[in-house]
Amino acid sequence: MPTAITHVVDASALVAYFKGEQGHDHVAALLMDERNNLAIHAVNLCEVYYGYLRSDGLEKANEAWERAVKLLGVLENVSEGCEKRVARWKVKPGLGLGDSFLAASAEEHAAILVTADHGDFDPVQQAGLIRIEFIR
Repeated sequence: MPTAITHVVDASALVAYFKGEQGHDHVAALLMDERNNLAIHAVNLCEVYYGYLRSDGLEKANEAWERAVKLLGVLENVSEGCEKRVARWKVKPGLGLGDSFLAASAEEHAAILVTADHGDFDPVQQAGLIRIEFIR
């Protein structure tokens, strides 16, 4: 497995994979390709956890957390450079905080952002700010 991160995964894509929703096969193919090294930022992993906690309860939330940690690298960096990059994404194009961490992580690692979230990321893709791969 490569050491450089090739893809940064959004909570929406990981939840689709875990729940077998539309686009899960796209995430599965990324995971199976040995050339890929997928990661998720800790903030986005928190989004996965609280989504499961809210809809499926504590046991399923803990299972999702453990499964994610086994499948993906977890990015926990919060340096001055990272914080400023997140703030820039928050201001323009006006992403939510979790999506700002996602975009900043993809930018920092020159990785492909993997998401199901067209609403927030279609404008980012159209502007050519970072590489984005939609799972559906």
